[in-house]
Amino acid sequence: MTLVAERWEQAMTPEEYIASMQQYREEFEANIARTRVMPGDWAAFGQEPLAILVITEDWCPDSVQFVPMVIALAQRIPTIEVRIVRRSEHQDLAGRYRRPDGSQAIPTFVVLDADLQELGFLIERPERAQEELQEALARFAREHTELEGIQRPWAEMPPDTRLAVRNFLKDWRDQQFDRWTRYLFEDLAEIAKSARTRAS
Repeated sequence: MTLVAERWEQAMTPEEYIASMQQYREEFEANIARTRVMPGDWAAFGQEPLAILVITEDWCPDSVQFVPMVIALAQRIPTIEVRIVRRSEHQDLAGRYRRPDGSQAIPTFVVLDADLQELGFLIERPERAQEELQEALARFAREHTELEGIQRPWAEMPPDTRLAVRNFLKDWRDQQFDRWTRYLFEDLAEIAKSARTRAS
């Protein structure tokens, strides 16, 4: 049994994960409810069984936004099953999934076929969402030069500047929710295509 298949057997169901959440549970559940699953998603995901193993933590803003989307997808399309592990409890597994720059980020979505063979993975957020986020942050920095250290890396910003950026991002990200749902589902569907290729 592969490591990812082994951890699938140990992983929490979405219901178990939600019950264990210490932070942002209300927002997480609201995001499940607001996720729109479209007819095209049934065509993209409803033909072959798929398993999605999520590596996450409940304090992570990207996880609060994106993990509910895949839970909603699984709730409405019966061929999809989602299970969840905490990165802090599965560092050996999480360490296998890194961004191109070598960094480790969450959430990570590992897509598996019916035999729990890995088809591919997506780390943190869709690339299109990442590009839009960087553009929005750059625009915010240009428009708010009065904020001390606004051009510095996040870890080097003064606390007041970090708070201003965080507040901006919370509202701005919320406005992107429906479009970013499409990005995530489209990217996961591309990974899932290989399941249909194997089956045919």
